[in-house]
Amino acid sequence: MSQLEPMVKSLEHMTTVDALPLFFHQIQQQFGYTFCGVILWRAQRSPLILCAADQADFKRLATADGLQPFCQSRCTPMSSAASTFAQPLVESKDALIIPVRGMGTDSGALLIGLHADQTQLAQQIGWYWTIIANYVVETIYRIAALATPDEEISLTSREKACLIWAAKGKTSWEISQILAISERTVNFHLGNCISKTNSNNRQQAISRCLAAGCINL
Repeated sequence: MSQLEPMVKSLEHMTTVDALPLFFHQIQQQFGYTFCGVILWRAQRSPLILCAADQADFKRLATADGLQPFCQSRCTPMSSAASTFAQPLVESKDALIIPVRGMGTDSGALLIGLHADQTQLAQQIGWYWTIIANYVVETIYRIAALATPDEEISLTSREKACLIWAAKGKTSWEISQILAISERTVNFHLGNCISKTNSNNRQQAISRCLAAGCINL
């Protein structure tokens, strides 16, 4: 439990959701997990999905149709190895699914990928990560509350399209081919996204738009 306090303090000092993927990356590296991230389903808004990196197993599990009702029906951690719902989603790897409750009807889950030698401890470490999961959700709401009305993000349909493809890892040239526009136009739209979100780069703009519910992956 000595490792818990630094993580809690790190979350308490966060001022932007951009810091959460790095937080998850540190957890993944420190404990040797295969993936780590959170999904938060919010009323009348797109789900917020943040993870340590572009992990296929995490995204497959986070975007599964049955994950939301599965998590809403539980309040305790569950290993995917013990769940007929999650077993086929992570294939040969195991995952720890930690349901969390948000504000109102919002709900979510902290998802952690485990190696074979970690699965037998899944239930014990699940309670440990439940504490962190709740701090993560609290951090997301606290950061969202810092936004003022004049900071609301308003993107055009073309700007959203470019940003969504950028979030999926496409380059400006690839986006230009997909949307049948010039690469220069793609960069123009992405530049507008960066400017409108007061970001330093497109990755930061993506994180802020996901958190605000402007785009959905």
